[in-house]
Amino acid sequence: MKVRLRSFIRDYDLYIIIALLLVCLLGLVGVYSATYKGSPSPLFIKQTLYILVGLIIIFLLSRVNFRALYDMAPAIYFLNLFLLVLVPFVGKTVYGAKRWIDLGPVSIQPSEFMKFSLLFFTLYTLGHTNKLFSRETLILLTAFAMPTVLTLKQPDLGTAVIYGVIVVLILFLKGLSLRYFILTGFSLLLMSPLIWHSLKDYQKARILAVLDPYEDYHGSGYQLIQSVIAVGSGGFLGKGFLQGTQSHLLFLPEKHTDFIFSVIAEEWGFVVGLVFLASFFVIFYRIVYYSMDTPHLTERIYLGTFAGLWLFQTGVNLLMTMGLAPVVGVPLPFVSYGGSSIITFSLLIGVAFSIIREQRNRPIRFENG
Repeated sequence: MKVRLRSFIRDYDLYIIIALLLVCLLGLVGVYSATYKGSPSPLFIKQTLYILVGLIIIFLLSRVNFRALYDMAPAIYFLNLFLLVLVPFVGKTVYGAKRWIDLGPVSIQPSEFMKFSLLFFTLYTLGHTNKLFSRETLILLTAFAMPTVLTLKQPDLGTAVIYGVIVVLILFLKGLSLRYFILTGFSLLLMSPLIWHSLKDYQKARILAVLDPYEDYHGSGYQLIQSVIAVGSGGFLGKGFLQGTQSHLLFLPEKHTDFIFSVIAEEWGFVVGLVFLASFFVIFYRIVYYSMDTPHLTERIYLGTFAGLWLFQTGVNLLMTMGLAPVVGVPLPFVSYGGSSIITFSLLIGVAFSIIREQRNRPIRFENG
């Protein structure tokens, strides 16, 4: 037993594990409360199962060599792209968006899985090119454009933006010259009127609601206002478990998905909320630590990109719940209700653990002199 424990401690980073389990636990408590109607909701039962499946995926992937997974990147990407192409034909529509494929008791969201697939495929493609302008670069641009267009058609602007963040992070960590990022940013600035014109009316309304949510109190600003009230009313210690008025009196929409942090903050207050946020930061910090320590460029880029994606998606969701970012439907990893998001980040963390386990078991070399 002691040997197994020592082996586990040697293979895995306990800081990440403890922080991740704490995030999952608080997320389950939040979903339980957000969906509670006199008894545990079926959504809570499903979320618990999703978390358990996610933890199993993390453990299994952590035992697989990273290079074996890396070589499978094209197959993973094209399988995911095929599922994404199927969505317009066989997908089900929820709240006017067609993003899910119904598989009976569960539904899958291929656009969520594409975060993992695109990261891996972009890494794989750049690993096989030595020039900026080459056939591989064209393949990379096409591989980014296809899921982005398909996701925008669903419509799902938040996820499409995340695809761009993933590619930019990889290119930056790969060492692409800063002038290309400046040129791209300047081009987007010049194109901003065209981009604004191409947005749907509700997307424009959500962006404008951040500037003044009370301008459209009963429309686009409603969610932001109710979320800010929920977070602020939690105070230092919170109102208590199942005592959140904003969620249980049905003032707060999407309380178990995009706005789950509002439920947690209202019921558990600033203290637990701070511990919750600290857990997310610990995971980010430790992944960055290992990315800087690994000697292999591909693995370093993977860990750095995952850390950046973790920080970006967490940050956008939390800013959204505090009324500082538009409502874009970006879930909070391992906390918001939804199996596809949990499985996606389980895949990402599982591969990260594969790299970390190999790194922690790397022999220490001593130099003479």
